Amino acid sequence: MKSEAVIELRELTKIYHPESPDLMVRAVDGLSFTIARGESVAIVGPSGCGKSTLLHILGCLDRPTSGLYRIEGRDMQDLDEDELARVRNRHIGFVFQSFNLLPRLTAEENVELPLLYARAEDTKKRALVALERVGLADRAHHLPNELSGGQKQRVAIARALVTEPSILLGDEPTGALDSRTSGEVLTLLDELHREGRTLVIVTHDLNVARRMQRTIRLHDGKIADDGPSETVIDRFMADVSRALEGEREERGEA
Repeated sequence: MKSEAVIELRELTKIYHPESPDLMVRAVDGLSFTIARGESVAIVGPSGCGKSTLLHILGCLDRPTSGLYRIEGRDMQDLDEDELARVRNRHIGFVFQSFNLLPRLTAEENVELPLLYARAEDTKKRALVALERVGLADRAHHLPNELSGGQKQRVAIARALVTEPSILLGDEPTGALDSRTSGEVLTLLDELHREGRTLVIVTHDLNVARRMQRTIRLHDGKIADDGPSETVIDRFMADVSRALEGEREERGEA
């Protein structure tokens, strides 16, 4: 039985400055793929390849120039800004490299914000439950500047989870953390995936990508490779090795 697609893209394109041939950039260039419910996917590639632009479109923070984008079978192009905001609030959780916590709010209050925007009930109770889920119930009343980097990221994950979204998007979620703390955050993301969350993680770190089931590698706004993470990354490393060997041969090195 075919898995249900929670994300579907068809010929998705994002062009910046389309009116100016000298400035025009095709940041995303005709991407087509689906992501199944409960799948974990890494999006990798060099700086400027379109990763962040794609993530902003997936998170309904930006609109494509053309093409189709569906979440849960619903076409995002048909929605106005208020409807897109509701989709973000109900279906998508965001985890950013820079945490994006409001400095004057406690951990509990930061996690509670999406519930307040959604006019939900029992907001404080649900925020505390989310903090407990990430192991930070005892830091609920601490301000961000009283937390370590790893604790801030776990608060950000709790905030992303508190509305029980179907999709969790990460933009370099371990990029600002040391290796030990990164491992703790990745272990938490692994647990969330095993519970059935759909994860889409943009990363430069191939070790992070290897922990996902699938990797999509972008180059110049197009898909350069797509498949099981180990396979895609091994192919990429082999390509890099061949390119380096070719450069050494051109220089006449043994």
